[in-house]
Amino acid sequence: MENDILMYVNITQSENVESYIYLGQRYSTRDKNQDKEIQRRIMARRTAFAKHRDIFNDNIWTCLKRHVYDSCVLRAMTFAADTRAPTTQAKNKLAAAQTKMERSMLNITYRDRKTNVWVREKTKVTDVIEQVRRRKWTWAGHVSRIRDN
Repeated sequence: MENDILMYVNITQSENVESYIYLGQRYSTRDKNQDKEIQRRIMARRTAFAKHRDIFNDNIWTCLKRHVYDSCVLRAMTFAADTRAPTTQAKNKLAAAQTKMERSMLNITYRDRKTNVWVREKTKVTDVIEQVRRRKWTWAGHVSRIRDN
């Protein structure tokens, strides 16, 4: 262990951990590039998508599927993204996960030979990378308006 400092709370020695989850976000002392947090967000997306699988797989209008996706799945995928520094690799993982879901919404596979641009034109869902960028700028605006007393 790097940190051999013992910490006590009410005469009870606290446990030394490498990572922990606080308010839904994973914090780590070793994972500096947030790979595991991105994986957690993708898993949260899978969970949210699976909960609404009957909507996404049925013969329901795409506009309703888009609304459920933007309301539930995209929120789970971008939770706390405004406080993370997005890397190119993380952006690519999020974009790939989103494309996979969009294809599932339209009940098509890669064998159908439809381009990602065509899929996006059909689903018209909010781009996850654009959503992360918007949230970061919104957060930056909030922080810039904070007044120190």
